[in-house]
Amino acid sequence: MLMERFTLNDIGTNTYVIGEPGGQVMIVDPSARDMTPVISFIRDRGLAVSRIVNTHCHFDHVLGNEAVRGEYRVPLLIHRLELPLLLRAPEQVETWFGYRMETREPDGYLAEGDVIPIGAFSFHVIETPGHSPGGICLYEPDEGVLISGDTLFAGTVGRTDLPGSNGQQLMESLEKKLWPLPDDTRIFPGHADDTTMAEERMHNPYFHF
Repeated sequence: MLMERFTLNDIGTNTYVIGEPGGQVMIVDPSARDMTPVISFIRDRGLAVSRIVNTHCHFDHVLGNEAVRGEYRVPLLIHRLELPLLLRAPEQVETWFGYRMETREPDGYLAEGDVIPIGAFSFHVIETPGHSPGGICLYEPDEGVLISGDTLFAGTVGRTDLPGSNGQQLMESLEKKLWPLPDDTRIFPGHADDTTMAEERMHNPYFHF
């Protein structure tokens, strides 16, 4: 599986290009107004983008939505409960970065149990609210890969002091949705470095039940 990470903004938000080497891919969490590094990588590798997915719609994860949607003319998919965050993102971007971003409504919505086909791979949507109302993770069971957004990081978890966050929901998401995944699951979070489920079971203070 191709798994390429780009950290593009001042908040250190990860954008991922995921899929088949030389084939079909998706872009997860476009995180910068200037998506040139991602677009150049896709062009140089001869990749075909099939869709854009936001794990959640905090402004730092959606900055580049319209840049890549305009470049590739592919659908943008989010969880329905994230729509208010997506529509509020421009004012937050203006506050943090001093410019106004463009945003439009998504082309479709994702929910628990949906499967996103990317070439030979199948990413299962797992609803993991807590950090945000409609946060999701994407799990490819055959490859043992989890795109965790801001639900689970190496050594910590997503913030729950933001509007729409809920600490109890987050802990339930961790316990009921992520804890059952195999130890060798590779976790690719929305910020910082990747990790594994085994590492988080041993060292993450929030990940003990």
